Amino acid sequence: MNISDLKHRLTIQEPVRTPDGGGGFTTVWQPIASEADVFASVIQISGSETLRDQQLIAGAAYRITLRYRADITASHRLAEGATVYNITALRDPDGAREWLEITATAP
Repeated sequence: MNISDLKHRLTIQEPVRTPDGGGGFTTVWQPIASEADVFASVIQISGSETLRDQQLIAGAAYRITLRYRADITASHRLAEGATVYNITALRDPDGAREWLEITATAP
């Protein structure tokens, strides 16, 4: 990975449960790192369409690579403008804690 490949600016978001006033909770997404701090390579690795509730739903899987961060888990998500990437897997490809490779899905 070259630093010049990191062309996408992402926001890292974490889920926060807030009371909804009716005895339940609502999940809101709070940024923990802004797009000014997180540069990444985003590559689509697959795409699909499924029929759900008689509607055709398109989805895609992405490989997102960014500088290693220990504060990201699969419970977080990444956002780039209106596009939201739901994290499905994370790995340190060479164990050197230099790069973090994330597999994510987006509608």
